[in-house]
Amino acid sequence: MKVSGLLVSLFLVFAIAACSKSDKSTSGASSSDSRVASNTGAPTASDQPENETDRKIIQGVRQALTSDSSLSTAAQNVTVVSSNGNVTLRGSVKDDSEKQKIQEKAMQVAGVTNVDNQLTLTQ
Repeated sequence: MKVSGLLVSLFLVFAIAACSKSDKSTSGASSSDSRVASNTGAPTASDQPENETDRKIIQGVRQALTSDSSLSTAAQNVTVVSSNGNVTLRGSVKDDSEKQKIQEKAMQVAGVTNVDNQLTLTQ
């Protein structure tokens, strides 16, 4: 009985792995593909490169945002993605001045070459 349970478990693991592989390898539009769904082509947090330079840039932007007590909690928790020094900001903030302030703080971080400010205003 334990052997059959193990076989069923292995089958499920392989089936799930095969499904997730085919989802990632398709280049067509998929509702689960955030890059296509956003129509921006910009990187998302799941696209974050695994290199030390980009991690340090993200850490620097995060530190700049969280150390500024004049920013709202939402502003301090925006999504920050970096790819070769190109930083993308996503999330909701309370007003245009906060949106601008976050962009300026990101630009001041060492290694940042460009900021794609996709922040939106809360209604």
